[in-house]
Amino acid sequence: MNEKQLKKRNTCDLQTVLKTVQGRRICWRILQAARVHEHAFVPADAYATAFHCGQQSIGLFLLREIEEAMPGAYQQMRGEYMSEVISKQHEIDQKTEEIIHG
Repeated sequence: MNEKQLKKRNTCDLQTVLKTVQGRRICWRILQAARVHEHAFVPADAYATAFHCGQQSIGLFLLREIEEAMPGAYQQMRGEYMSEVISKQHEIDQKTEEIIHG
């Protein structure tokens, strides 16, 4: 398999993953763990900075791959995550109201 074929296969594999809600959730978790939108610098700790830079590098790689394989998938993942957060917050608010007004 040549490089072009391998790249096409990898893109198709990622598209398959991104077509499922479960696959998007996994990718989102990896991107969040990699802190792609945070600073990697840790004051007075070069080792921690290097560690975070490594995590971030992998996350940025994945983010580029996602955007190339399926443009807009990151925004879709973010929207799905935010919907889940809002739903959980509504549940918490409702339970709080039930406790208060019991």
